[in-house]
Amino acid sequence: MGCLLYQAESKLKKTDPDNTGVVNMKHLIFFIFFIANQCLSQSLFKGKVISKNRVPIQNVNILDSVAQKVVVSDKEGNFIIRTNKSQIHLILSSVGYETIRSSVNLKEETEKIFILVEGIYLKDSIKIYSTRANQKTPFAYKNIGEKRIELLNNGKGLPYLLQHTPSIVLTSDAGNAIGYTGIRIRGSDPTRINVTINGIPLNDAESHGVFWVNLPDIISSTNNIQIQRGIGTSTNGSGAFGGTINIKTGTPSKEKTISYNTSMGSYKTTKHTFSFNSGLINKKWNFEGRLSKIYSDGYVDRSFSDLKSYYLAANYFTRRSSLQMINFSGKEKTYQSWWGTPEAKINNDISEMNKVIVNNSYSDQQAKNLLESGRTFNYYLYENQTDNYQQDHYQLHLNQDLFNNSNFNISLHYTYGRGYYEEMQINDKLSNYNLANIVIGNKSIASSDIIRQRWLDNDFYGLVFSYILKKENELIVGGAWNKYVGNHFGKIIWGQYLPIEFFNKNYYNNKSIKKDGNFFVKKIVFINNKIKIFTDLQTRFAIHSGEGTDNKKQFVNFQSNYLFFNPKLGVNYSISEKSQLYVSYARSNREPVRSDFVDSIKKPKHETLFDYEIGFKQKIKKGTININFYWMQYKNQLLLTGEVNDVGGYIRKNAEKSKRFGVEFENNLIINSQLSMDNNITLAKNLVFNYNEIIYD
Repeated sequence: MGCLLYQAESKLKKTDPDNTGVVNMKHLIFFIFFIANQCLSQSLFKGKVISKNRVPIQNVNILDSVAQKVVVSDKEGNFIIRTNKSQIHLILSSVGYETIRSSVNLKEETEKIFILVEGIYLKDSIKIYSTRANQKTPFAYKNIGEKRIELLNNGKGLPYLLQHTPSIVLTSDAGNAIGYTGIRIRGSDPTRINVTINGIPLNDAESHGVFWVNLPDIISSTNNIQIQRGIGTSTNGSGAFGGTINIKTGTPSKEKTISYNTSMGSYKTTKHTFSFNSGLINKKWNFEGRLSKIYSDGYVDRSFSDLKSYYLAANYFTRRSSLQMINFSGKEKTYQSWWGTPEAKINNDISEMNKVIVNNSYSDQQAKNLLESGRTFNYYLYENQTDNYQQDHYQLHLNQDLFNNSNFNISLHYTYGRGYYEEMQINDKLSNYNLANIVIGNKSIASSDIIRQRWLDNDFYGLVFSYILKKENELIVGGAWNKYVGNHFGKIIWGQYLPIEFFNKNYYNNKSIKKDGNFFVKKIVFINNKIKIFTDLQTRFAIHSGEGTDNKKQFVNFQSNYLFFNPKLGVNYSISEKSQLYVSYARSNREPVRSDFVDSIKKPKHETLFDYEIGFKQKIKKGTININFYWMQYKNQLLLTGEVNDVGGYIRKNAEKSKRFGVEFENNLIINSQLSMDNNITLAKNLVFNYNEIIYD
């Protein structure tokens, strides 16, 4: 009050040019009575939020439902509410705890302790805790919650949910975000983005790629997503060289629900989703499921997608443990539209299109297709030039409370994938299929139109575990072990001049086996109320081998062994309750993929990334502002040079030095309960040093 009186007195003196002091004194006395009346009419309520184990809970949202104001509990669980009402109605909510409502009569009590009980949501979420960033960790990240997922769920591939995140670029083969979709984070392709579902690695063990088309409508079974830019807290699976995407599926609910959702759009696009949730049965059991079908003709010619999927989960909860069994599967058939449209076609330049026809030895039919199609040009013409694949996922998650603030989680997983893409080869050499010339009469035929299928049949299984000690100085210890077995083979299903006995026989066959595992320790140390230090030390191994022949008749024979040490270190400084500054350093290593061993002339080296980040986060009245600076220094990054090997395979070579650096800005503004605005911008530069590109004429 003294500050307010001093300010008022200063202003009053300026309005008294004669300096008589009479006017000042009258106004000052009036102002004192006014302030005193306001202060006396206001009540001060002090609250404290704790768990059932008497541990303070930080960052609990406390809503005064009458004044529609929100306060947040501090590190000690304390909060203060000032009001001129004699009674307040509070709603306390925090992730992992059951929401409670309480009415307080301020004439009878001005202080109160609130106890939040851990709900089924916390037990359901603990399986992803070790892979997630939070307010204590010094990394750039963004969370997408259930409400926003529901709002944006319209049948598009999951990457399109992330399009309003800084440093993200999306692609769609079919042109309308259904079917094959891709994502890049900070310029890094999908093979360099670490992806997990419920803490289980999703990246293909051999190629490190993620094919979202294999998980159609997984969005409808997704509870929340976290995108981390840079190395972040990536733990399981291949190293993150651009970012990480952590997905959590399932929403155990106390309420019974049955729903059917359908939507339609351009290019004959339809989406049908049926889902159910049993609610909490006997306070212990919960079941949920989903069936989905998505179809679209696509924007690009003949780029249809026919996608089917399901999701099933059974959950069992006790006071100290939970058991969750999850099975989800996706089956896709998509017409291939991998080739882009020539620049000459986009510019409608007939002369340049004719050069494309000559340079690529187009047939008359292919030439007509290029010249007469529009911007929706698709190179492929064979009616069944399709990709066909099914992937089944099985997960078992066990979570057990050991003692106060201590938890152990173990997850077993198995993924079975199988499928092929079918294509027609025009006038292809029989020798490419280990076939001798065919003699018909006096004519020896060395080439034929051939329809072939290239198959992949694989198994991926393993376990993931973590131990979490949630004290002031948080500790997480965990690890994983995984094994992958992949069979690659091809078969001819039709040939213009081939006898039927040549069909459905493998013309190439190779097998790959990969084992990988890791062990990590994460520690958050509170130096004081403002400074937190984050450390993460991980050791990871990868053993990869392959043998046989590939589709280009070259021998596959490689063996690789890697042992990596990946440290992360950061400092988080709380300037105030609403402002936060952080700085971090992280190193990640990544082994070469299968094609690097098969196609390269020289044995490839593993890649290393050094990631430096500085960020600032500010909570404003109706939103947030985040600014992040990054410097990513690469050693031996594997890049395409344009060179091909003796059988036409594209070769990647190690670039001794390359880097990416930039600044990311993100702003979220909540205008009202119905309207919000997201803005982001990234300014970045990517550089490669002393690197030779090879261009073929």
